[in-house]
Amino acid sequence: MQVTNIVLETQPGRARSVAVLVGQIGGMGLLSVEGDHRVLATWSIPEGHHPEPEGLSEVLRAMTEEILEVGVLGEEERD
Repeated sequence: MQVTNIVLETQPGRARSVAVLVGQIGGMGLLSVEGDHRVLATWSIPEGHHPEPEGLSEVLRAMTEEILEVGVLGEEERD
């Protein structure tokens, strides 16, 4: 399983609503709201699937204008 840690920068005051929205995405877990404009999340990708984190970034930003920027903090393989 591939695990990707991401950070979402949101419009001021929108971090909680973005966390709720992002939490509905399959494989998204360990959501943490930092202040009123940042969400940290861990995205787990099952074995045999190979989506690119950059593609996730595009999808997230297309979901809502509340997300201003998506950054990948790191990726790792887990059993």
